[in-house]
Amino acid sequence: MASRGRHGEAPAHEDEPRRDERAEQQAPDPQGPVLPPLPPVDYGVFMQGLVQAMQTQAHTQAALQAQLEAQERADVWWASLLRTRFEDGAIDVAWDEFMRLFRVKFVPEHVQDRMEQGFFSLAQGSMTVLEYEARFSELSKYAPHIVTDERRKTEIRDGPEAITEDEARGV
Repeated sequence: MASRGRHGEAPAHEDEPRRDERAEQQAPDPQGPVLPPLPPVDYGVFMQGLVQAMQTQAHTQAALQAQLEAQERADVWWASLLRTRFEDGAIDVAWDEFMRLFRVKFVPEHVQDRMEQGFFSLAQGSMTVLEYEARFSELSKYAPHIVTDERRKTEIRDGPEAITEDEARGV
């Protein structure tokens, strides 16, 4: 028995050309301005940018990897130090002591020496008082033997000119 369309009409496949005509009639006409063609792509410049982006990503990944490895080394060092020197945390560790031990272990001596020299030669110059104070605090970590003595700390903080004036006044 032959298949019939709706309402006893002819088979559905004969109706298909009419559907295509209706779809064409219902398709919207393009609206708005016609855009100009895209400019040609300079693939040399494109590839340079792509290579630069990949290199930047590689540098970032290398830096993150180095940071993670350093953090792991520091974690292992600290866990060992807690067990051996501080009786598994039974003895409290002051922050200053932790920082001193950390610098001894992880900051090379020549870097510590350079930072200490920066501390001794620190002058306010064009820095604001807040900037100078921040730099003083940052560098003073590398000269704890100086900043523990309040008189010496004041001399350093006031700068070399103040020391000379104080000495001239006999103070």
